[in-house]
Amino acid sequence: MTTAADPASLTEKSSTPARALVEICVDDLAGVLAAERAGADRVELCADLLEGGTTPSLGMIESVLAAVRSVGVQIMVRSRGGDFVYSDDELRVMRADARAIAALARTSRVPVGIVFGALTVDGHVDEQALEAIRTAAGGVPITFHKAFDDTVDLFDAYDTLAHHGIARVLTSGGKATAGEGTDVLAALRARSEGTRMPTVLVGGSVRAHNVTALLDRTGAREVHLRAQVASGRGHLVTDESVIRDTVLAVSESDRASHPAVIAVDIGGTSAKGALVDIDGHVLKSSRIATGGSGAETVTRIADLLTDLVAGAEDLGRSVVGAGVVSPGLIDSATGTVRYASTLGWTDVPLARLLSEATGLPVAVDHDVRAAGAAEGAYGAAAGSRNVVFAAIGTGVAASLTSDGRAVEGAISGAGELGHIPVVPGGELCACGQRGCLEVYFSGAGLARRYAASAPLIDGETPDAASIIARVDTDPVAARVWSEGLDALATGLATLTLLVDPEVIVLGGGVAQAGDAFIEPLRERLTAALAWREAPRLTTAALGTHAGRIGAAMLAFEAAQRPEVTRSWTAPVILAEPTTPRTEARS
Repeated sequence: MTTAADPASLTEKSSTPARALVEICVDDLAGVLAAERAGADRVELCADLLEGGTTPSLGMIESVLAAVRSVGVQIMVRSRGGDFVYSDDELRVMRADARAIAALARTSRVPVGIVFGALTVDGHVDEQALEAIRTAAGGVPITFHKAFDDTVDLFDAYDTLAHHGIARVLTSGGKATAGEGTDVLAALRARSEGTRMPTVLVGGSVRAHNVTALLDRTGAREVHLRAQVASGRGHLVTDESVIRDTVLAVSESDRASHPAVIAVDIGGTSAKGALVDIDGHVLKSSRIATGGSGAETVTRIADLLTDLVAGAEDLGRSVVGAGVVSPGLIDSATGTVRYASTLGWTDVPLARLLSEATGLPVAVDHDVRAAGAAEGAYGAAAGSRNVVFAAIGTGVAASLTSDGRAVEGAISGAGELGHIPVVPGGELCACGQRGCLEVYFSGAGLARRYAASAPLIDGETPDAASIIARVDTDPVAARVWSEGLDALATGLATLTLLVDPEVIVLGGGVAQAGDAFIEPLRERLTAALAWREAPRLTTAALGTHAGRIGAAMLAFEAAQRPEVTRSWTAPVILAEPTTPRTEARS
């Protein structure tokens, strides 16, 4: 993905550029609250720090999550101190801990992550242990702790962790202190700029007096430190002043900037915009009507961005990028909408136009592809690398992910599931082909086929929801629905044989039909695949928010800050805006 503006230009626009994130290692509730009061962004919660840190008790975790208001919580999973080579019994305990943390994360109001590390006896990342914990953790992001510095080859270990989808690596560059390891840290930080590469979290004797130099020399955007001193009573306590001094030192101005991005999800008749912070919270939202012409719609979307930038300033936020998702054929590399019939766009350089209007870096992608990325990161496909996400609404479209990479195709047209011919010589589609899937199974297709065979209901042509509700009592509705499921199963079987997904996620309005939908579809798909098992079939977890979440992910990529989205959790990103929504204007 490329962006339409140089992010360096933001330095000229913003008087308060974003500071690096500060994470504090703590082992009690008092330390967590001290870190939050002092302005830290995250805590690493452990027990037995004098032993190097172990898994805190369930009571400690629950107390911390109930007490904090804004600080993220990364929870250590480690069964004992000492080395990082674990037995099967120790790993069994840690898997159970990871599952318990994942359950708590689902209802947490702050981002929650897991901190873990395991090595083989010869000093490599223990991939089997790592995958076991990753599976137990579900979609909870994982930081690989300083066991990383004990590996025989840091760069090989880093690439291994990237392959397993690890969010973050805590490291001092293989040295006793981060100051000694700056060359390696800088090289790892450069490597982290790739897509979905782990963030480099710099730790090892980090303090207020050296943190600015460390950030400058390594290019890192996150630092980690312990801030404990002797209490005089035989134990250690967290020194709030140490944290406050460090937070102040990493700030690039007296008033620390709080970065945010703008996410825009364009539909056929309206566009929804949201201001999103680095934790995925929606701070403000707005909706506009699209224009009467393609040019007018571009202008209205530019105005929407400008209004949200102004709203961000009112909230003390600095907008660092924008992500825009749209229907149509989208060339995400250039941010060009090749064709979007409902918006009147042909070869519109949307990213460039919006960037010129706002001064922001802007990324543009397909709406369903972006929604699929969100479901893959935080929703029903979290943890899977080979995914089909199908959005079934007025029409049908899909996003395809192969080995963790989105498939766009030669003309940006991959995923046109609705136009797979499923009935040879069948009914005419608006695209000009015959027998397309969406003729038989889509909101518009179901309504049209029912209307062709039955009278109006209450004087009106029923929509898909009305037809689904009548399946058990109306023979025409039952036939149209059954034939639609047959068509969808044929299309999904074709996709399964072509791209071999682990999971097929079904979203959109029609996909929310409940038991009348998923079970009969699963039966048909299984029957259509004679010699292989059907992939897991499930409905979307993020609902109508998936497009906005995907657009926000794009926006942080445009701002060259993709690492911040790796810590997002579903309860946070699905929460309602903290400020009122601006209603649509025409």
